[in-house]
Amino acid sequence: MSEDIFKPLYVQIQEYIAELILSGKLTPETKIDSEREFSEDLGVSRMTVRRALTELVNEGLLERRHGAGTYVSKPKITYEAREMVSYTEAMERRKIAMASQLIEFGEVPASRRLAEQLEVGIGHPLYRVLILRLANCVPVVLERNYFSCLRCPDLQDWNLEKNNIPELLRTVYGAKLSRIVQMFEAVTANETVAKQLRVEEGFPLIMLTRIIYNEEDGKPLLFSKDLLRSDYARIQSEIKL
Repeated sequence: MSEDIFKPLYVQIQEYIAELILSGKLTPETKIDSEREFSEDLGVSRMTVRRALTELVNEGLLERRHGAGTYVSKPKITYEAREMVSYTEAMERRKIAMASQLIEFGEVPASRRLAEQLEVGIGHPLYRVLILRLANCVPVVLERNYFSCLRCPDLQDWNLEKNNIPELLRTVYGAKLSRIVQMFEAVTANETVAKQLRVEEGFPLIMLTRIIYNEEDGKPLLFSKDLLRSDYARIQSEIKL
């Protein structure tokens, strides 16, 4: 016998709609049926439907728009400011379908700015890796990574779309990560970034700049400047008093 019969009816409806959203069958910005339509289709009272929808609004899966109805919310991906940001883990916690696209992989000489950030000489060979992260088929993060080619021979042999770069540096190349410095900043999308993230030029973004340091010599190991769509991102910090 199904366990659902032991759950309140509004919970069963709530879980049913949530599954449609989390599976991608109901996409962000989709207007859902009215309480009356749900009530008639499911053969339950409008009060039961209203309670189920209210719970989903409280969870952030739905949003009510005055005079327009109820819509599927854009999934907010919560990043913990006090931890190393991992887009894949953040999406998995939210049960968001995640995909990645390798936009660029190549070697570039270190500019003065990059040389300062990574504490290498100007012209030092660096990997430049750009990865687009998608949540439920929507591009939400443009990840831009820079690190020394000399530390990571044969990097092209690894699937950079599926492997987290800091984790690759640690497990494959034996780096010991000691600390990370992260900074969040409000910026806007230029023409190129706007096309990659499928937004209008000038769209508000959050730029996450981070430097990961190596334990052995205390020097920077990885420098990244990632661009997050502000309509899909939420920054969280927990402070113990």
